[in-house]
Amino acid sequence: MTKEKHRLYESISRFKDILNEDDLQRLLAVQSLPLPTGIRLNTLKVDPDEAIQTLASRYGWVTQPVPFCDTGWTIIESDTSPGMTIEHRMGQYYIQDVASMVPVSLFDVQTNHPLILDMAASPGGKTTHLINRTQDQGFVIANDASQSRIPALRSVLAAWGGINQIVTNYLGEAFGDWFPETFDLILLDAPCSMENLRPTPNHPLRDTTGDERLRLQERQILLLTSGLKALKIGGQLVYATCSLAPEEDEAVVDTVLKANANAVQIKDISELFSFSAPGLTNFKQQQFDPQMIKALRLWPHLIGTSGFFCVLLIKTNTIPSTKKAPPSRDFSRTDLSLVEEEIKKEIFDQIYNRYGLNLIEILDNFSLECFRRYDQLFLIPQSYLQRFMSLPYEYIGMPLGRWFEGTFEPSHDFISRFGHRFTQGLIQLKEDQVVQWIQGRDIRYPDTELHPTGQYLLAKDKEGRNLGMGKLLPKRLRNMLPRQSI
Repeated sequence: MTKEKHRLYESISRFKDILNEDDLQRLLAVQSLPLPTGIRLNTLKVDPDEAIQTLASRYGWVTQPVPFCDTGWTIIESDTSPGMTIEHRMGQYYIQDVASMVPVSLFDVQTNHPLILDMAASPGGKTTHLINRTQDQGFVIANDASQSRIPALRSVLAAWGGINQIVTNYLGEAFGDWFPETFDLILLDAPCSMENLRPTPNHPLRDTTGDERLRLQERQILLLTSGLKALKIGGQLVYATCSLAPEEDEAVVDTVLKANANAVQIKDISELFSFSAPGLTNFKQQQFDPQMIKALRLWPHLIGTSGFFCVLLIKTNTIPSTKKAPPSRDFSRTDLSLVEEEIKKEIFDQIYNRYGLNLIEILDNFSLECFRRYDQLFLIPQSYLQRFMSLPYEYIGMPLGRWFEGTFEPSHDFISRFGHRFTQGLIQLKEDQVVQWIQGRDIRYPDTELHPTGQYLLAKDKEGRNLGMGKLLPKRLRNMLPRQSI
C-alpha cells in the first residue's frame, strides 16, 4: 500500500465499526476514481426527454438515467464538457452530483401551492430542484445564514428562471419561533463536515476531529428543531448532510426525536432507494431510535457517488415554540409599487404583439403580480405579498424588463425563462454565426427582413435553441447575453 493509500485508509478506518474490511477496501478503491458528472434538466424551460436526446447527440454524451429522479442523468462519456455549453449557461440544466438529487426526490409533493423553506440553500442546486418539483407553483424561501454565500445563491436562481421565491439571509435556528407551523415542506441540507468519503479536486478528503463533529452536531440539532417547529402538522421535512459521520446524522435525528416524542415520525422510503444502505440503530456505545433504520445512507462504494445521509420526517403533533417577531420592513421601503392598470395593459399588449406571449395568463397560472421600481419591472409572487410581505429579502421574483419612454425592453431572465414559448420576435442565426454569438460577439449584417429600429429579438439557431436576446441595430445584431453568461 502506497503512503497516499495508507493515509486514505487511515481516514476511512474510523468507520470500521460500521463497515467490514471488504467494504473498507472497496471504499478505498473508489477514492482514486473520478466522480461521475450528473445533470438535472430544467422542466421550466425544456422537455427533459427530448432535451437529453438532443444534448447527447449534439455534444457526444453517453448518458444513464438517474432511477429516482426523472429529470436527472449521469454522463458517462462526453466530447464536450457539460459545463461548456450554451444550454448550461441559459439555465436549461444544472450540474449536480447524483447523490445531491436524493434529498428533494424524497418529498411527496401533493399540495398544489406548497409553502417551502430551504433552510441552508446556497449554492442553490437543491433549491432549483424544489422549484421544479412544484413547477414553480409553490413558494420557496431560500435562506442561507452566510452573507458571503448569498451572491452564488442569487445567481443560480436567476439562471434557473424560477419566480415564486425569495432569498433571505438569516440564521435558520430562528425560523421555528418566527413562523411556527407555517411550511408544508422544509429542506434542511445542514452545514456539516463534508465527510462524504469521496474526494474531488474542490473538496479533497480531509480528517475531521471529534470536537469539530460535535460542534457541528450542536448546531444541526438546533437547526432541525427549528425546522420542525416551522413545519405544519402533517408536513414533511428532509434532513440531509453530505457527511457520513453518525455524529452528524443519526445522532442528530435521534436527539431531536427523543426531545419531541409523539410529534415526529420517520417515513420509510427505502423501497424507492434500494441502492442505499439503511440508517444506523447504534454506533459505538450509543443506541438510536429503531425508526432510524428507515433513514438512507449513500455509501460511495455502493452507488458510485459521493456519500450522503438523508431522512424524511413527518410532523404528527405540535412542537412547542416561543413565538417571536421576525425581522420586519415596511414594504414601501423597497420602492416597489404595483404597475398601474393602464400602463400594465400597454406593457402586456407589447409583449403579446412582439412575442406572441400572453403574460396575463402567466401571471394567473403562477400567481404573480407586476411591480415596478422607477423604470424597472418585476414579477413578484403573490404568496410573498399575502404571507411574508414585511419580511426583508435579498432577492425576489424575477426582473421582467424595463419600461422606458413607452417601450418595453425585456430582461435576459425573462427571455431565458419564456423564450421557448415565443412565436414572434425571433431571428435565426446561421451556423457560423451561432459560434460567434456564443462567444459573445455581435452579428454583422444579420439575415433578416426586419427594419432595424433597436427592437429586442430572441436569437435562435436552425434547431430552435434559445440563444438569448439580441438588439437589432443598423448593420448588426447586438449580443445582449449577460457577460457572466458568455
